[in-house]
Amino acid sequence: GLRPNPRISVVDTSALHLPLAEIRVACSKGTYIRALARDLGEALGTGAHLNSLKRTGSGGFAVEDSLSINDIIGVL
Repeated sequence: GLRPNPRISVVDTSALHLPLAEIRVACSKGTYIRALARDLGEALGTGAHLNSLKRTGSGGFAVEDSLSINDIIGVL
């Protein structure tokens, strides 16, 4: 079968506090962010892994447009 051809753009690397780094990326479906972290570590010769992962958008949905649980309860 066809393998995914993910597209990745690094959006922000301003939170580099070595040995930790917070990196924001924009990517297409089929992107494995954990594999990206591993590959970055291999390229740097240091190894790397994710401490956390937060999806802020998918398709036409964005986390800043979402409702909190309190918003939902207030509607009920």
